Amino acid sequence: MEAREKALADERERFKLLVEGVSDYAILMLDPEGTIVSWNSGAQRIKGYSAEEALGRHFSIFYTPEDLERGLPAHELIIARRDGRYEEEGWRVRKDGTLFWASVVIRALFGEDGEPRGFAKVTRDMTERRLAQEAEREAKEAAERASRAKTEFLSGMSHELRTPLNAVLGFAQLLALDDLQPQQREAVERITKAGELLLGLVDELLDLSRIEADRMTVSLEPVHIGALIRECLELADPIAAERGVRVVSPPRREADVYAIADQQRLKQVVMNLLSNAIKYNRAQGTVRLEVSVDGERVRLSVADTGQGLDPGSLDRLFVPFERLVPSDSRIVGTGLGLALSKRLVDLMDGTITVESTPGEGSVFHVGLQRTDGPDLDAAAVAEPAARPTATVLYVEDNLANLHLVELILARLGNVEVMSAVQGGLGLDLARTHRPDLILLDLHLPDMAGEDVAKALRADDATRAIPIVVLSADAYSSQRHRLLALGVDAYMTKPFKVTEMIALIEQLLGE
Repeated sequence: MEAREKALADERERFKLLVEGVSDYAILMLDPEGTIVSWNSGAQRIKGYSAEEALGRHFSIFYTPEDLERGLPAHELIIARRDGRYEEEGWRVRKDGTLFWASVVIRALFGEDGEPRGFAKVTRDMTERRLAQEAEREAKEAAERASRAKTEFLSGMSHELRTPLNAVLGFAQLLALDDLQPQQREAVERITKAGELLLGLVDELLDLSRIEADRMTVSLEPVHIGALIRECLELADPIAAERGVRVVSPPRREADVYAIADQQRLKQVVMNLLSNAIKYNRAQGTVRLEVSVDGERVRLSVADTGQGLDPGSLDRLFVPFERLVPSDSRIVGTGLGLALSKRLVDLMDGTITVESTPGEGSVFHVGLQRTDGPDLDAAAVAEPAARPTATVLYVEDNLANLHLVELILARLGNVEVMSAVQGGLGLDLARTHRPDLILLDLHLPDMAGEDVAKALRADDATRAIPIVVLSADAYSSQRHRLLALGVDAYMTKPFKVTEMIALIEQLLGE
């Protein structure tokens, strides 16, 4: 018996020496009331008290006044006694009054009779980690604020640029519908091309900013690749013909597949790849589109016979504002198209890669998830019936845009136009005259166009009148919000005159 007791005493002594020698952790024992009954070198290093100063005192001396007021020390012991263990992180107080971030574990100790004998408390100083986390969080918040500020700035700039561009492109399109002298038509075409180039730059900058701020959303659905390619080729063929480039489309049977994508965004990506393949091709060159299926993936490829790219520079190809062409090149570009395409494809859970051989050309591959889709055959749409004279109310404070739309509506015939430069006046005219259609700008001098739309939909007299929002704000979130309010369509300035005419004829016909 004496040998066993001696062995136990030796074991306790070795454990005591081991605990006292640990300097990275504060290890101390508490009696059932929380009084400190043992103290190690780690506790002295972390908390600043010597053993003589700490022993016999309540462990609440390490807590802030706020924690003491909340009764935290006693609460910890209650939980540890009930559950056997208590663990948390929080600010604690050293002897000199400075704070440190502590990771605390308290274990309850019970005797053979099940009665509590005290507590073992282990504390680790995690201040450096905590400060590093706070610094990281602050840096992240600062980056997010900067990103939001940039996005808001670009959104505002987009609106300010789109409003005058709407007038420039709109009047140019109206002029193009008239009989012009060849020199005049050429001037109009130059105006239109320059305006569309500037509009494209505004759109790309805004899209890129949305993606970087995590505000870009995509609507994924089954997209028929063959139909999408045909739409893109209708737009790209005139550009290719002008440059003498031959475009070869894939066989219909190969392109008769569906992929999960956002149709509008995928069209934007394919048009960018086609445009580049034509723009950077050699004279009398060829652009070839191919579609292949590999298991559950669909791959759409766009190949050109241009000068190709240096393999060492391909990693810069999808970086914003990087243009891998000579500085004296006459080819117009911003260096945003491929960067934006890469981010759009990423949002659609796809991939975009490139292969290039100097002197021979490049091939861009877009990979997407394959899926099944509905039959493309659509029912024939009945021609709209002839309509009597219609009344259109346009609420807009920009006189140039107001005059532009008045000229567009004049071309339709059988349309009377009312106008209002303030939202309140527009509401009065709508309630009094009950127009057949309301065109509404969102930025009005007296009230927001969104509030005008809400008031129109809330009033029995105007609830059923079709509303088309004409706005320079291009955010999809705003478009969705206005459509959810009950507006019938949302057109972004600058709009296509032909699309505007088609939409108005459709709504007036309905």
